[in-house]
Amino acid sequence: ARARNLVKVTSGWETDIYSFALERWSDDGYHSENLILRIYSGDYSKEKSTREFKVMCRLYETGFPVPKVYYLETDTSIFGKPFVIMEKIDGQSMGEILKVSSEAKRQDLIDLFCKMFVDLHRLDIRPFLLEPSIVPDPSAYVTESPYDHMTGLLQRFKHRMTSFENHKRAFALFSQVMDWLDEKKSGVLTEGLSLVHLDYHPYNVLIGRDEKAFVIDWTNSTITDYRVDLGWTLLLVSTYGKPEMRNYVLGRYENLAGSKVANIEYFEVLAAIRRLGSLYLSITQGAEKLGMRPEVATIVKQQRGHVRAVI
Repeated sequence: ARARNLVKVTSGWETDIYSFALERWSDDGYHSENLILRIYSGDYSKEKSTREFKVMCRLYETGFPVPKVYYLETDTSIFGKPFVIMEKIDGQSMGEILKVSSEAKRQDLIDLFCKMFVDLHRLDIRPFLLEPSIVPDPSAYVTESPYDHMTGLLQRFKHRMTSFENHKRAFALFSQVMDWLDEKKSGVLTEGLSLVHLDYHPYNVLIGRDEKAFVIDWTNSTITDYRVDLGWTLLLVSTYGKPEMRNYVLGRYENLAGSKVANIEYFEVLAAIRRLGSLYLSITQGAEKLGMRPEVATIVKQQRGHVRAVI
């Protein structure tokens, strides 16, 4: 076998992505397959690559639309970083297609986007709880109170904020928001737990040439309240220049789910403080500390409009 036509496709916040053709010869002739090489950066690259690989394996088994993953390598002696090889989807991101589509086409695409989101949150989480690379401690999800999970979630977030203490003004501002979240959590019951993506937006959905959609970039996936995921998506779709997308996506999600989403504003505050915290730490301490590529700090400084919108 040999690899040919190695081309760098893109650099995300956490990975470098290449496409290549794998050629081989066997008794029944010549074969060629187009594949994706995904190389992971940052301090938690081994954990992230393993989690993404295992999550995508499980999702593929359930029939959820993800590319098929073939190979995980955590030995860094090959590229200096862990990597995954997966199926290549020939097509475009939904985000790119939305830019040039008619109004009717855009509505169809957003409906598809929201339907897959609802489908994800309704998956049986038991197969994912059994995978240690996804959920290291399943007992943490056995709670006696509907408030326990939210309490644990905020405690983990506060623990990450200890690194802000050297920046007193930032620490004071972030602490005010965390205190508000802590104060209001008693009114936010956990509505069951779901597998979540935690970076679900139209540029992480690929539309193949046969019009089939595939969800990519599962490095942040975990098990939590689905509204953590929804709040994050509403933040992203509304702070990159289209604030009206917040109400539209939420409305379509609720319509397809057949019920209203309770207390979503609470989870939007949680998403905003998580976003600002990540951006702030990437600039002050280096993006690698957050499991991202070092160039991300420069990218963040160029996205002032987005940052202001989140604030």
